[in-house]
Amino acid sequence: MNTADWNEKFGSKPLIELTKEERRYLGLNDLAPDWETIIFCKKTNLWYTKCTAYFSGNTIVKVINEITKMGDDGTFYSKQLDEYDTRLETEDRKLLLPLTPRGKAKKITPSALEAVTPFGCSFTLSFEQEKKTGMYLSNPRANRHFPIGEKDAIAAIQSEEDFHAFMDCYINSCREDYFEKLNAFRNAKKMTVKYKAGDVFRMEYDRTRYGYGIITGEIRKIESKIELPENHSFHSLMCVPIMVRYYQLLTEDPTLTAEDLESIPLGRMEIATDNDIIWGTHTIVDHKELTEDDLEFHFNCCKIIEFSRHFPVHSQDFNLHTGFFKKTPQALYVEWGFAQTSLPYEEVPESLREKLKDYSSPHGGVAMGIGPNLCVPEDYRELYSYKNDLLNPHNREVLNEIFACIGLDSDATFDDFAVKFGGLTKKEILARLK
Repeated sequence: MNTADWNEKFGSKPLIELTKEERRYLGLNDLAPDWETIIFCKKTNLWYTKCTAYFSGNTIVKVINEITKMGDDGTFYSKQLDEYDTRLETEDRKLLLPLTPRGKAKKITPSALEAVTPFGCSFTLSFEQEKKTGMYLSNPRANRHFPIGEKDAIAAIQSEEDFHAFMDCYINSCREDYFEKLNAFRNAKKMTVKYKAGDVFRMEYDRTRYGYGIITGEIRKIESKIELPENHSFHSLMCVPIMVRYYQLLTEDPTLTAEDLESIPLGRMEIATDNDIIWGTHTIVDHKELTEDDLEFHFNCCKIIEFSRHFPVHSQDFNLHTGFFKKTPQALYVEWGFAQTSLPYEEVPESLREKLKDYSSPHGGVAMGIGPNLCVPEDYRELYSYKNDLLNPHNREVLNEIFACIGLDSDATFDDFAVKFGGLTKKEILARLK
């Protein structure tokens, strides 16, 4: 595909043309009058890409990608603008020179440019059919994302005019310290941070507000110190998972300590990769000794076909839920903390079977990020993980029926479950992990 083909299909006008002032507020370099451009166009399956490379001499200093996903019948699926600053040396603007002595020169193509992490800020604006508009600003090499916020206003953007109107409001509402924060983001370097259970961390929610969370467990360390049942859900978790809880608070104060947060309630426990902590995306601000009140574990209830270390219970539950397995469940598996039990499915009362017919446990995987949206009830109450968490009050009736099936009172606690089914109480868990 060449530029003429692109212009015939989509027109020569850019999807969005940022102004000098907009680029300044988005941490992007402005276009210099002496820069020259080379345009590359390609089609891969349903994706059409127009890639504009900006040259200062023989050095590529900026790339703007316009990406459209469209069916062969003309059905529109999505449009996206990516603009990022970089610094890539070339040979006569034809070959991309390697970044290391062991590398090889490559022909300049959109794919070759995409393969190199930008050296500056990266901005994305995406429009997807039947989905809300998204806007993202990142420093990829430092693994940082700038907290633009304004998600409702961004979701309403449907045109270039809407975008510029949003940016006018955004610029006019920035505080005096905005560029201090933006420049710190632009100049951030990748780091590796040591962490441990009990660390309290701060997250940026938007330009002015912060959320806080606490690490309540390191899964791999738990596995090394506590003997887990063979079919325990922790065995199937990928990456480097950690247990985190979020203080139910948004604040403009970035200086809160563990003591300041002591009276703030904690939300449900989540299992996430440690990327946002180990790379410093979220800042560790304090540490506290964990208490029994800080600890929480998922209440896992899964319909399964068989017990097998190589066939995780959540995978069985999911495949039964989606109908991929055209089989009848053989057992109801229940796990809370490090205790577990099961019940032959034919012994599960019909009333509970009916309640679980469309239910699937939300706790089978690892979240790829730690998000401050989990500090705000109105942000997370529509999430599948919240709706299907059996520890939440709206699921109390189902939880009570499960308790009755396995011989527990309706007011049974985590420790009651542990004692009855051979697990560890919270006090014993803390002692093992110290």
